[in-house]
Amino acid sequence: MSTLIELQPAYLLHSRPFRDNSLILDFLTPDFGRLSAISRGGRSARSKSKSLLQPFTPVTISLSGKSELKTLRSIELRRGLVSLKGERLFSAMYMNEIIVRLFQTHEADHGFFEDYETALLQLGAGEPAEPVLRNFELTLLDALGYGVDFSAEAQTHQPLSAEHWYYFQEESGFVQVQDVAGLVSADKPAANIFSGRDLLQINERNFSEESTRRTAKLVIRGILGRHLGTAPLRSRSLFGMRQAQGVGNAGPTG
Repeated sequence: MSTLIELQPAYLLHSRPFRDNSLILDFLTPDFGRLSAISRGGRSARSKSKSLLQPFTPVTISLSGKSELKTLRSIELRRGLVSLKGERLFSAMYMNEIIVRLFQTHEADHGFFEDYETALLQLGAGEPAEPVLRNFELTLLDALGYGVDFSAEAQTHQPLSAEHWYYFQEESGFVQVQDVAGLVSADKPAANIFSGRDLLQINERNFSEESTRRTAKLVIRGILGRHLGTAPLRSRSLFGMRQAQGVGNAGPTG
């Protein structure tokens, strides 16, 4: 039986050519999560929807079809466009790429869709990219069930203390360092040890301090890396090329 999806808010995450002039599209929607659809003739110069089939464009879509791959029936602009340039454009590209890599199809999540849209609007408004990305990454990890508790110690479940230091265990969370004098050791490298103050700041989504941003980046990059696999992120590679050309001073993951 054919499924009809009408007037669904959406953002295009990724597109790729298909056959003659068609496109296969990945959308993020609030009611159906990530959806794949084919736009027949979407690459044609005569296509009325071509200008709307761009990432970061707030659209409303209607789809139909019996299989996982739906057919795009209509697409309309939902509201004003988001202007993204330079570092913020690459940051938004990074957001799209990790959603496509990690989000399974049909994982509906209204809250995540709204958070994604908020992140785009913040980037478009010129807010600093790194705090926006850290907040978005934490939201994504929570939506996927990979979230980490930045408020309590993993073994005792006692609240973290701003005065203590903690090392991160991949399967459980943060464990207090008992031997503060021996922070650097063979089995607990300093790179995996973090101050309770920074962890509590992350829990509050407060990235105003450099040390907190650095801690959040290290922890989140480690978690995401285990789930993204070994294939490099294209958005990160593109920004690296841009940096090599002497443009910009921060990457899409900060």
